[in-house]
Amino acid sequence: MQTALYLNGVYEDVLDELLAAQRRHPGPHFLQPYSSHAIARLKKNKPTRSSPTTLYISTTKSLDCVAYVGKIVEWLDKRTLEPAELDRLNAQLREFQPGEQEVYLHYGGKTCVNLLLVSELTRLDEPVPVSCLMKVGNMQPLQRRSRAGGWAYVLELPDWVGDSSTRMAEDVDRELDAQVARSLQESSSARWARLLAANPKPETIKVISRAFRRNPDVIAEVLSRADGMCERCARDAPFFRKSSGSPYLEVHHQIPLAQGGDDTVENAVALCPNCHREEHFG
Repeated sequence: MQTALYLNGVYEDVLDELLAAQRRHPGPHFLQPYSSHAIARLKKNKPTRSSPTTLYISTTKSLDCVAYVGKIVEWLDKRTLEPAELDRLNAQLREFQPGEQEVYLHYGGKTCVNLLLVSELTRLDEPVPVSCLMKVGNMQPLQRRSRAGGWAYVLELPDWVGDSSTRMAEDVDRELDAQVARSLQESSSARWARLLAANPKPETIKVISRAFRRNPDVIAEVLSRADGMCERCARDAPFFRKSSGSPYLEVHHQIPLAQGGDDTVENAVALCPNCHREEHFG
């Protein structure tokens, strides 16, 4: 998969002005991270219009979600700009992004380095949690930061993520549970009135979810330890797998991975489907 860049916490008025500039002129237009450090991957593998780098952006008001997506088509080191080039860029900024005023070379007493030329900036219909982004360095979900600033190198998401029909799988499940609970409080006649008018074909939506890349040796060792018997109710597995003929049990983490539990043999048990469901919903 391609490497993309995540910018953490950009002012929304800067992004709104960039969107407005795109509507007036296709661009590209400018983003100016404050950092005094070069964005190493852009410096090493400079993006071009024919080979851009995907850009994900959260805003200062919502650091936990990717709200904008764009394409970086050029990276410039501000320290190397010649006076004539700087004058040309400043003229373009004043015309299309007057809120930026100029290519600022210093901010907060520090030298600024990175100038990003961005095209195809889009505000997502459905912001995507930053935890859906995987860091290139360790292949772990990106964590929400407490303050704006900085960047991360992440794997590129599918193009459809963030459109109006995209939902988080967990949100879909919670919403359905709440709707079922409300429906159960109503009369059967009220439910049937809606059922008779309902479309029998369910709406198709795209969902994304966060998952963990589990250790297969943990699963194999726990299943071997259980030897076909549920480690909760002590009954035999309810059936055998069609694919292998082995007893069907499910490996459950006693401290869930999502709550910081370890993917270890000591933290896992082999359960029959009934006991597994009871652990989660009982």
